[in-house]
Amino acid sequence: MKFRHTILVVDDDPTFRDLYSTALRFRGFNVVTASDGLNALRAVEQDVPSLIILDLNMPCVDGSSVLRELAAHDETRAVPVIVVTGADTDRAALQASAILRKPVLPEHVLPFIERELHEQSAGRQMSCEREVNQKSR
Repeated sequence: MKFRHTILVVDDDPTFRDLYSTALRFRGFNVVTASDGLNALRAVEQDVPSLIILDLNMPCVDGSSVLRELAAHDETRAVPVIVVTGADTDRAALQASAILRKPVLPEHVLPFIERELHEQSAGRQMSCEREVNQKSR
């Protein structure tokens, strides 16, 4: 059975969540959604996703707070986050993998998703190879 990446889509706009969920599921991803930062953090506690698509301007807990919380924990620090927002942002300040300005269609975000997941897989494979090499010594 082939491994399916899980993507967490976090946005307070239900139309955005539905559009991205449908497009990503069509491309073979598992998709979990959250309508605000607090629900996103709860979802991450349940199951750490392969990648997160995150809006910044949301009620309850905003996207910047979610990014800080993810960076504060070893289990979530390496999870790639693609920010898709209408807000003015600074990538260096956010520590996001990519920042895209709304409106942006899912097919324009897909290359960023594929790049991040590929880099994540390559990093995991290199880590495993190092571990095997160390054990064989």
